[in-house]
Amino acid sequence: MSALEIHGQADRFNVRPLEDICFTIVCRGTSSFRTQLLRVERYSGDAAIPLLETTQVTSSIDAHTERRLHAICVRPFLEVPGSEDALSGASGVTLGALIRPDVPEAAYQGVLTAWDTTTNRGIGIFLRDQRLTLLVGDGHAKLEISLPEPLQPGNWYEIAASYDQTTGLAALFQRPYTSSTQSPRGAGRGSRTITGHRKLAHLPEVPLMLGASAKYISGWTAAEESFIGTIEAPYVIAKSTPATDLRGLHSRRLNAPALVAAWDFSQGLSEDGLHTDEVPDVVGSFDARCVNAPLRAVPGHRGNATGGIRASPESYGAIRLRQRRPDPERWKSQITLRVPAGLAAGFYSLQLRATTVEEFVPFVVTHKPRALTPEGTGTIH
Repeated sequence: MSALEIHGQADRFNVRPLEDICFTIVCRGTSSFRTQLLRVERYSGDAAIPLLETTQVTSSIDAHTERRLHAICVRPFLEVPGSEDALSGASGVTLGALIRPDVPEAAYQGVLTAWDTTTNRGIGIFLRDQRLTLLVGDGHAKLEISLPEPLQPGNWYEIAASYDQTTGLAALFQRPYTSSTQSPRGAGRGSRTITGHRKLAHLPEVPLMLGASAKYISGWTAAEESFIGTIEAPYVIAKSTPATDLRGLHSRRLNAPALVAAWDFSQGLSEDGLHTDEVPDVVGSFDARCVNAPLRAVPGHRGNATGGIRASPESYGAIRLRQRRPDPERWKSQITLRVPAGLAAGFYSLQLRATTVEEFVPFVVTHKPRALTPEGTGTIH
């Protein structure tokens, strides 16, 4: 068991009667914690042992709470709400994108997936120890094929994978994407394709994700199999593609008759790089949503363009997935206090207790009209 600790923070410092104040709580090494609202009568931090005199205040947050398990990926990714049935009834699947990996930090990194890590079901393109890998499974059996050449950090690659549900044939393709590979003479330079075979019962319904794979804990969320790097123009086709046709499929993807989704990260960008967290699907059915603030307006495989985003938005159509803090809106261990109407103005604190440790999260109740929103809160240890 990890060392016992408990921490909390409030979403504001000043609050008025009948307003809500939300406390986010993190605890380790314990299965539960106790919360109590206190009025701070006196506090002094000048002495070696700080003086804190409080009185208990009856409120809705005086409770014993079980710690909640969190299914939150600490890295950024993109989820596709409502895509569980995107491949329902398909006789095959083709996935592809342009990617630029960073130095890997995990054995598996989900690039473009409809894969459930808890049951080994679905299909997905991964990096496994720097090697491009295709996983296909139905919960009972699994097909895994990998290309032998590791992907080099900082280089762009065209990648694609295909699986035929009827025959059980799978194919995986990669090639370095440079200016030389865009010409007919260099089209096959450095490209690699590998095939495999295993006929599986069916492709289950798993949501699409970009930069991660899925897991189910009281609802779909991302697994800790996050891609570390940059992605551009990913797509999903509800049809298998022959191994010989995977090379250059990226340039033909929008003409595929069974195209399910194709995401364009350059959409929604302005001259200063502003954007929404929604990434449109050019097909129109499965828009993606950014989680944990991936970096938008990143130059793609064409490199830096002159003239800025306004002149050439398509040149900034990549998205970078790097370390970020978890999205607080998806955090489950939160306690909200509706400040009672008759609560006197003054200093207050939420007391957090777990066995032998405690922490106090201070805030102020004021009856004055709100003029400014003070920034930040502190904690009294």
